[in-house]
Amino acid sequence: MSEHRILLIENPASLSVDLGRLRIRREGFSDSFVLPRDIAVLCLHHHTIQISVQTFRVLAEAGASIMVTDEFHHPCAWLLPQVGNGDLVRRLRQQMVLDSSPQKGVLWQALVQARLSTQAANLRILNRKGALRLERFVNEVQPADKTKCEGQGAKHYWAYLFEGDFSREKQGAHDAINARLNFGYAVLRSMVARSLVLAGLNPALGLGHCNMENPFNLADDFIEPYRFVVERHVAKSHLAGFSGEFDSAARKAVLGFVEQEIQLNGASYRLPSAINESVASYVRVLDGRAKVLNLPQDALMQVDEDESWV
Repeated sequence: MSEHRILLIENPASLSVDLGRLRIRREGFSDSFVLPRDIAVLCLHHHTIQISVQTFRVLAEAGASIMVTDEFHHPCAWLLPQVGNGDLVRRLRQQMVLDSSPQKGVLWQALVQARLSTQAANLRILNRKGALRLERFVNEVQPADKTKCEGQGAKHYWAYLFEGDFSREKQGAHDAINARLNFGYAVLRSMVARSLVLAGLNPALGLGHCNMENPFNLADDFIEPYRFVVERHVAKSHLAGFSGEFDSAARKAVLGFVEQEIQLNGASYRLPSAINESVASYVRVLDGRAKVLNLPQDALMQVDEDESWV
């Protein structure tokens, strides 16, 4: 099962399975072949792409998730693997017990603290003002974030991350920065959801996100401490002058965030492996083998001055 590869297809193509490999056939080009186990996320980004049910099955059995986007580059569907874990019922019962315990609020507190910490680190890395206030918020977060530090921190963070009159918009945004952020978040969310499902967890039972209509509440919890990788990548591209039309080249450039290194408890991980470790730490908490989550905290340690952002 791949830990690194995101396969983006945004031209007319036919996808099938040939001798155990994913075959990508495009008119006027030689066929391309990829091993299913080398795919973490397959992003289908063109309305004429043809894919067989067998291909869906083989990719799911290999642990890949599949994301379909709409005409505005927003995700409209996910296919998540349901194989590889025979402990679904026990995990579901553990999650239900946790849902009514005080520990739920403590875990959400840790996720919010990690989010604020990485936001502050991004501002410092990008030579923006405002980091100190976010660092103070980290120490003010209470269990279940009763004082709403997450919301206060977000308002403060977006006021400083991008220069000018930038306004953060989630759904339906078409400006260059928000379009890039939303596309990157969608891919990141798919990676998180995939990791949760492969661990036997129900992604609908969240810690801080508890929307009854959201089947990915837990994914939206665990994406929080990892959003900074998308934001830093987009912000550095913006500083370098690469923030024009959100075209094919721009979408491929956004996916470069997956190459970033993450520090967890002093160890360095590639992003997909770091997400898997954070999810695994949650499983250890459910099992009673640990009390804390393993999350990114000091994002300042992840700077690579020679990194390419285009």
